[in-house]
Amino acid sequence: MSALGAMLGAAIWLTLGISPLAAAEAPLSPPKPALVRVLFEPETATMGQTSREDLTVFAEDFRRRSGRLELRAYAGPPHDTSSNARRLALKRALSVRRVLVSNGVTAERIHVRALGGTSDSGPTDRVDVRLFGG
Repeated sequence: MSALGAMLGAAIWLTLGISPLAAAEAPLSPPKPALVRVLFEPETATMGQTSREDLTVFAEDFRRRSGRLELRAYAGPPHDTSSNARRLALKRALSVRRVLVSNGVTAERIHVRALGGTSDSGPTDRVDVRLFGG
């Protein structure tokens, strides 16, 4: 960012009566609701038995319904968009996708998004299963 851009940004923050540090430290918003939230242990892409069972029950029900799913995968601390965080998030999403497909949900109905670190106050190691576009 140029010096002029930095000065303009600071001027905007000051005009709004917010310091840049206060904005960066603002609490994260709550996570959006998910049809299923699959939790993972830190630094792993292996889901627990309870999560796998919940996902299996969901898949067996959803395969009889219409619509598409979006898997929003998170890994790492909030706002971490490093390649390592996104790579782990992708592994988690593919693990969830594999369970859904093996239980009758067609792969074409599943959209995967590996986001890295969260931008909300939800668990940092998770995959949220949501309706696509919802």
